[in-house]
Amino acid sequence: MTAAEAPRAETSPAGAAAAALGKAASAAPVVFVEAVNAADLGPRDVHPWHRPAVPSHADIKASPHYPVYITPNPMAGSQLFDGASDPARQLVINGGSMAVETPIFSGRIEIHLKGLNTTRRSIFEGKKRFFQIAVQGKFKREVDASAVCMGQEFVKPGNAPPWVGEIVLRAASKVFSSSAHIDASTELPYFMNPVLAACQMVNVSREGEHPRDVWAAEEDMRLFCPAIADKHGRPLPSDKRRKWCDQPKNLGGRAFGTDHVYTFHIWQHLIDFAGYSLSVAGLVNVDLAAALNAQPLQLTCKDVGSNEYVFSMLVWHERLLYPDEETQAAAEKLASRFSSVGNGLRGLLGLAPKAP
Repeated sequence: MTAAEAPRAETSPAGAAAAALGKAASAAPVVFVEAVNAADLGPRDVHPWHRPAVPSHADIKASPHYPVYITPNPMAGSQLFDGASDPARQLVINGGSMAVETPIFSGRIEIHLKGLNTTRRSIFEGKKRFFQIAVQGKFKREVDASAVCMGQEFVKPGNAPPWVGEIVLRAASKVFSSSAHIDASTELPYFMNPVLAACQMVNVSREGEHPRDVWAAEEDMRLFCPAIADKHGRPLPSDKRRKWCDQPKNLGGRAFGTDHVYTFHIWQHLIDFAGYSLSVAGLVNVDLAAALNAQPLQLTCKDVGSNEYVFSMLVWHERLLYPDEETQAAAEKLASRFSSVGNGLRGLLGLAPKAP
């Protein structure tokens, strides 16, 4: 498989998703405008928006993180990792941090994935999670706090009908927040969770007083909003902050400013990147290499209001791009398997359609 030339870039690639969220694109981020009908792409065809980042099979096999290979997401337009813009470069994981620079954010990010040869066991020992990320930095302009989200943006149909995607995404959203933005039937399906309602730790500090060790940062959002404190003036614990921020009215009119340093810790236990599988509540177990039709998972954080990215990376897997016979057979069976159990899943997850 070879990477195609990058398509011409001008304005929003995920504009359809932003419009579906009812947001006005107030900026003009770099995005791809190449007209592509995703339905015309074959199950093994990588979408043209992602092709500039596709690693060769030899690259994946040579990676210390085999069978995983992480690259920048070309859809995000202008973003630098450690000063470089090459969309095909392998990014640092399970080690130190990287500098990240985008039109709206400047800082550092450190990524740890479980289940790889490079995994630091001490990071995950005794913890129920598959990945852990720390992000620290400053916003370059004020950004609507309720619009900064993390999640997945899909660019082509998967190996299951849209309603199956809706079930899986809505079930997953219940783990993180009730204010998630989800649409599995739009041209560019997406699942985005507001960061403040979903991430496990947020620290807001004055520059110069911010935590030097990002992993030692402690929950404290009082500089962002004095109301996020208990009756003694101490920072609310993470679970109560998440609940408070999951109420849209509480974040109305509030923004991430340019004066403070923000530190975020994010982790989750649903997606196993090393095995490329997803499990929701023990009820839904999906081989993502078979389900996603050559479109990679993402580590993405963006302002869904302006459609600009805080950062965005693609998580490739050997079985996603260069599947073995077992993966190909699983892909062929996936749609029929979902169809047979679909109604039961809807009921179990409380997502059955309402009676007319």
